[in-house]
Amino acid sequence: MMPVTRRRSRSAGALVPPLTLSAVLLAGCGGSISPGAAATVDGTTITMAQADRTADVLCEVSLFSAAQSGGGSTIDNADVRRQAVSELVSGVVAREVAAREGIRVPRSAYVFTGEQRAQVEQALPDVDVDEAVRVLEAGQRTYAIAEKLGEAATGQRADDTNAQQLQQAGRSVLADALRKADVSIDPRFGLGDDGQQVAATGSLSVPAAADTRDRPLIAPATQRCS
Repeated sequence: MMPVTRRRSRSAGALVPPLTLSAVLLAGCGGSISPGAAATVDGTTITMAQADRTADVLCEVSLFSAAQSGGGSTIDNADVRRQAVSELVSGVVAREVAAREGIRVPRSAYVFTGEQRAQVEQALPDVDVDEAVRVLEAGQRTYAIAEKLGEAATGQRADDTNAQQLQQAGRSVLADALRKADVSIDPRFGLGDDGQQVAATGSLSVPAAADTRDRPLIAPATQRCS
């Protein structure tokens, strides 16, 4: 994991966007999608450009995490883009639930400090630091909202001993909210109406920003998204 110092003690996985949400969310997908949109959530549009930028960051985070753990496999770009859309959709739903339930998350719970930004810039040199921080802060905000929802559901206050339990409780609340939401995802991402992957790749498997047909690939296969 990226070595960013957190302001309060928390599991090491807290830095990276809460990817575990993606496995249980997106259950209510379907319907039409506007041109240029990757997805819509209750009338909120997630543009294809947003999905591309988020995927670029998540690709670099995945490569960094693999390198830190001694891994060296190529990251499937189609999977990264599906993950990006999932993260963006879950973020919209989390903010909707927080607003509806009166959940307030302090900015200190997800906004990076100058020191943390410097660590991100050092760890992810191939991505614009502002964009990387934006994506990671969005993930931290969703994580923090889930924790607050878990506190409300269990009547407990979060500490180092129950953080995982409260996250699970909060994710359950978000998953239920997403099942009831009006969500549509561009079918070319290979995600079915139940949120499960239904295609290995598609015409959207490579973002326009990462098109390498007219320029050589400098990094070896183990250091890039395929």
